[in-house]
Amino acid sequence: MKHKQLAGPQKERVWEVDAFRGFLILAVLINHLNMTVEAFCVYGYYQIDSVAWARLSDPLGVWYKFLADGTVRSADWVLVLRQVCTRPAVSTFFLISGIACTFSRDNLRRGVIMLISALVVAGFTKLLAVWTGEPSRFIRFGVLHCFAYSHLIYYFLLEKRSSKTLLTVSVPILAIGYYLDYFPVYSQYPWFVPFGICEKDVPMWDYWPLLPMMGWMLIGVVLGRAFYSEKKTRLPCPHAIRLTRPLQWLGRHSGQIYLAHIFLYTAIFCGIGWLFHLF
Repeated sequence: MKHKQLAGPQKERVWEVDAFRGFLILAVLINHLNMTVEAFCVYGYYQIDSVAWARLSDPLGVWYKFLADGTVRSADWVLVLRQVCTRPAVSTFFLISGIACTFSRDNLRRGVIMLISALVVAGFTKLLAVWTGEPSRFIRFGVLHCFAYSHLIYYFLLEKRSSKTLLTVSVPILAIGYYLDYFPVYSQYPWFVPFGICEKDVPMWDYWPLLPMMGWMLIGVVLGRAFYSEKKTRLPCPHAIRLTRPLQWLGRHSGQIYLAHIFLYTAIFCGIGWLFHLF
């Protein structure tokens, strides 16, 4: 008589990490939706009266500001919110990603998948840039590129190193990265772009260099080793777990969602434009 094999114990999810990552990806989805609407409806992809559209869709002037010269742009609070919150939010995402690295058994696989995704996004945005008549405005080294190379560098060079070594490495990465952010250095060679040194007069869209962002990921790894050495939740709260299940789902699939939403938003607005002859 054959006996059924007993299933092994399931890996416990650290719900608070998933939920926080889910909250961040939700904020990204909302922000990028607003930016996509602006790109198509306000800044010229659709051949429509952008001021009339903005007044119709936002009669109270909450999202848009109507200027004296007859044009329209994002409201001041939207611009300030993006300027103030974008960098801390992305830095936190890298920090959380570093914590998640300590749970993963195959950071090489994660890095390769993200690199392939980054190349797909770069190619797609290049095609979109050519289609809109602005071939230089595409993502050369975006957040997916930075995630991918950070994971690969960590896997090949730093995964077996001590937490003290990771902290020692992260400090100059952060210091040099933020120095280059406030005091830009330019080069005629594109090979330095991943490290925060751009080509002069070349637009950089969704640009997140390894310096300083990889420093936050390494700090996240150190925090993950310190607080999640047993790979179990630090907040065993059933009520909170139930309430945050949608955010946990978003967090578990944040990479796929980030990649998919780029194509989905573009496809929807291109479809609307084609259907109503707005181009």
